Formats: sequence, C-alpha cells, structure tokens
Amino acid sequence: MRDHELTLEQSCTAPAARVWDILVRPNLWWGDDVLLEPHAGGAFHEPWRDKHGQHHTRGRVQEIEVPRLLRLSWRDDDWPFETEVSLQLVERGEGSLIVLAHRGWSGAPETLRAELVSAHRGGWQHHLKNLSARAEAQ
Repeated sequence: MRDHELTLEQSCTAPAARVWDILVRPNLWWGDDVLLEPHAGGAFHEPWRDKHGQHHTRGRVQEIEVPRLLRLSWRDDDWPFETEVSLQLVERGEGSLIVLAHRGWSGAPETLRAELVSAHRGGWQHHLKNLSARAEAQ
C-alpha cells in the first residue's frame, strides 16, 4: 500500500448519474449532520462521536467534475496533518463502480498510522455500501 493509501471499490446497479445525485447530498446516505457544498472550494464537515467524545472532520472540495469525480481535503480537528479523499464514479454497463481513494497518511504519526487507516477503511466500507444501496433504491 503506497503511503498507506486506502483504495476501495463498490459496485452499484444504479447508473453513475443517479449515484452522483445521491453522493452530493450526504444527508441521504451518510448522516443528517454532514455538510457538503458540492462546488470547488465548498466546505465539508462531518461531526461524529465515539467513546472519547465529540469530533469533527473538515475539508474543502478540491476538485469536482460532475458527474464523475469529487476530491476533498480531509482532516480531523485534532490531526496535525491533512489527507485527501477522492470519489470517482465509473459507468459499468447499466450500473456503475464507485472508487474511493484516501491518501496522505504519511503525515500521520507513525505509531497511529495503521490504526487510523484501518478505522477509516471500516468507516468507508460502511458509507460506500449506504451510498450504493440508497442509489439503487431510487
């Protein structure tokens, strides 16, 4: 895994255009409190809670190509480093493939890097399944 890059794929029977319509409305598949302003420079904010308390992940839309690519900066408030998340939609026959890449983990403290990548892998798998299921249900 280069730079501990996290790459995941999720097949979806819905066409990419429908997946895109859901993707840019995270309240439909991610959470009611998640903010995404789907334009270059737009804000991203995900408040979340775990056993240690309340946390916030924030970023900005770095690149957007409707309806195929969304690239965000990504950083938890307590991180001294920033990562990057890209979501790409690829047409596949009648359906689509959602490809997620989460890069930039080399800035994470070495003692926490593998744990952070693993935790994000699990979270992204959950969210990608939700995105696909919601698009397929439309």
